[in-house]
Amino acid sequence: MTDNRTLTTPQSNRVTTGILIAPPPAPEAERESFLPMLHGKATDAIATMAGEMVTENKLNNTGVIEAGKVKLVIEKFNELSGTLGVSTHKLLSTAVAGFTSLNHTGTSKRTASFNGVTIPLKEYALRCGYDVEEHPTASPEEEKKEALRAKRQLDNARRKINKDLAIMYGASLTWSERVRGEPKDYLDMRLIDAKGVRNGNIQIHFSQHFAEYLIQLPLTQYPVALLGVDERNNNAYSMGLAMAEHYSMDNNHIKGTAQLLKVKTLLALTDLPSIEKVRALRVSWSGRIKEPFENSLDALTACGLLEDWRYSKSKGEELTDEEANFTSYEEWEDTLVQFTLRNAPDHTARLEARAEERKERQAKRRKTTKRKAQ
Repeated sequence: MTDNRTLTTPQSNRVTTGILIAPPPAPEAERESFLPMLHGKATDAIATMAGEMVTENKLNNTGVIEAGKVKLVIEKFNELSGTLGVSTHKLLSTAVAGFTSLNHTGTSKRTASFNGVTIPLKEYALRCGYDVEEHPTASPEEEKKEALRAKRQLDNARRKINKDLAIMYGASLTWSERVRGEPKDYLDMRLIDAKGVRNGNIQIHFSQHFAEYLIQLPLTQYPVALLGVDERNNNAYSMGLAMAEHYSMDNNHIKGTAQLLKVKTLLALTDLPSIEKVRALRVSWSGRIKEPFENSLDALTACGLLEDWRYSKSKGEELTDEEANFTSYEEWEDTLVQFTLRNAPDHTARLEARAEERKERQAKRRKTTKRKAQ
């Protein structure tokens, strides 16, 4: 369900069509569990930057964060009241999902036709865990108190969103990436060039350069349940995002590994201490690494992203209680985590279509080879 709106960019005074990403409140069963979303190295890196230390350059008033080989620079850093965190990536991902639904991504020749996105404030706040709905009360006096409580919750959400919008507006990225088989270098690319919260809607306009980058990227499925992860739990958010993206890859389904990831792969996405640091402190690796790791997986189950998770062998066979009683860190980090996404997208039709296309290509090659032999 879409609702086209308009967003005027101050730079060009150009009006572009925006899109309502989330539908009006509907019964839970009717809501989308996953949002198709273009993604790449730059968008994924911002998730791992959440909570990272910012290097401030006081001479030019900027803040710098680096994740791998992706560098993010935030202008007018000392004027910002917020920091880049999980909430920033949630908002960016929701906006990119809206951009994805608005622009045609089903052909090899893609064009970023619409850069403006509109997100209903109240719906987004609800999905992020803010209790902005008014609940039934027993008296007019309680009703007034309840209305005030709901309004304060919405005001809190609006303040947080405005802080994240300010960070996105002041941010530029520098990185290298192979896009559609071609090596690309991106320098000081602005993410957005217009933003605001007006008339109950969050409005975001992607810069033309960033939009042209986005439109060339592969698709993944962003889980709506991830919006409900506690914004202070960077580890759970990054792990959940990686699980969803891993599941979205057709080749992982073909290989039978779509719901399997090694512990060490997920650990690399967290800010948990390394085994070297833990051993240097002479403390339990289980208490400092394994337990927080498992707590993050439990948090993903609690927010509704995962149906369940467990440690398993290479073919998804569950470990026995004795096998799951890990005696060494090395044994544990080399173990697989098997997870089940709740309401996961069904890849069957697409995989069958790919298999049929592969058969047709092989048949054509055989015919061509036969002709040449004659």
